[in-house]
Amino acid sequence: MELEELNPSALVGPQQDVEPIEKWAERNGVTFGTARAWVYRGVLPSVKLGKLRMVNSALLRTWLLEQEWTA
Repeated sequence: MELEELNPSALVGPQQDVEPIEKWAERNGVTFGTARAWVYRGVLPSVKLGKLRMVNSALLRTWLLEQEWTA
């Protein structure tokens, strides 16, 4: 599954600027393993907070909005 295959209706709702990979995966309908692989391959932006690697949803939203303007 690639980012293009995500269900847009699952992306709408309360979001945080950073969130655990597991929570992001659950909210977006992908497995934890897939989301974790995307983070470690650099497909999903992330930040390390302490010992936890978190998805940087704010940066992802910014990038997606920029793609909308260039398409």
